[in-house]
This record gives sequence, structure tokens and C-alpha cells, in this order.
Amino acid sequence: MAFTGKAVVVILAGLSIYSYAVMVDRGLTLRWTRQRSAAFAREIEEGGLMLGEVKAVQECAIQAEQDGHCSLAVVISAALAEYELLAEEGQSDVVVLEAVDDALGRSLDSVVANLRVRLSGMGTIVGVAPFLGLFGTVTGLIAAFRGIATAGGGGLAEVSGGISEALVTTVIGLFVAMPALWAYNFFTNRIEAMSLGLENNAARIVGHVVRRALKAHRVP
Repeated sequence: MAFTGKAVVVILAGLSIYSYAVMVDRGLTLRWTRQRSAAFAREIEEGGLMLGEVKAVQECAIQAEQDGHCSLAVVISAALAEYELLAEEGQSDVVVLEAVDDALGRSLDSVVANLRVRLSGMGTIVGVAPFLGLFGTVTGLIAAFRGIATAGGGGLAEVSGGISEALVTTVIGLFVAMPALWAYNFFTNRIEAMSLGLENNAARIVGHVVRRALKAHRVP
């Protein structure tokens, strides 16, 4: 195999290792996030905190956020922090509800972005790996035919041997790209589904708690 072909194989091996490392990292992160967010939602609902004060829910969310891998707690904590700030300023109910909704959306966007960390790199590997393999094949073919030309001849065996070695890089490139493509699509779809669930749960919990708090403040 030509030097360029060997270099391409080494690069593809490194990309493959990185790709599988991202798969493991994202797989564990999404699993922990899903489990801890579901546990936090159950704690809020079954513990009766939705019927209590904003402060109690906020403290529970902060604790879950500090424990890590609880995206729902992060979103709810940000939304309730915005509520407490505006409530202290004496803003109207309409302003408070709009600001809380905006804070919830911004926090959700940040959480989803964190869940997608390193997936863009995997997407790059999906596009680059086959072309790297093709590059190694082309340079290998050039080296093989150049060697034949230098030697002044060569039979079918010499030509086929050089071509088969050159085609190895294309095969390796495809084997690197295919698992990465599957994982990229899998994690992308999983994150989209999780983001929808986080948005629904956060909006339901925050909306209930905030509306209850606003109603309590209006009572003389």
C-alpha cells in the first residue's frame, strides 16, 4: 500500500475511534437525562410540589440540577428564576407569563444544544470518511500504475494486486461512515423526541405552578 494510503487508513482509524467514543458518550448522556428527568417530574407531581409554593419547586429543581443530567430541572429552574425576579419587581401577570415562557424556551434551546454536543463532528465524519477512502484509493492507483510504468511492464497479477490494495481504503472509509451515519440519525431523532417531551413537561409544571402563584398573590 502506498504511503498516502497508509496515512488515510490511520486517519480513518482515528475518526472511527472518535465516532464510537461519541456514540458511547451520547448514549449514556441521553439515557441518564431521560431517566433523571422522568424521576424529577414524578417527584414534583407525586410529591405534591405542584400544589405548593414556587420556592419549594425551585429548590427541588436546583438540587436536581446540581445532581447532574436532569435537563427538565434545568429548564424549570430557569423559568422559575425568571418568575421570581419579575414577581419581586411587581410586574403584571401578562408580562410575567410572557417572560417565563421566553425563559423556558431559551433554556430549552440551551439544553437541546448541550444534548447535541459532538454530533456535528459525527456528521462531518459521515461526509468525510468515504471521500478520504476514495482519496486513498486514487492515490494508491496512481502509485501502482506509476510503479508499473517505471518497471517497464507488468502483467494482470501486478496490476490487480496494486488495485486491490488501493481499494482497501475505500472499503475502510465506508465501514467508518456507515455506523456513524446510523448513530447520527438515531441520536438526532432521539434528541428531537426528548426535546418535545421536555418542552411539554416543563410547560405543564411551570405553567401550573406560576398560575397558581399569581392567583395566590391576587387574593387580598
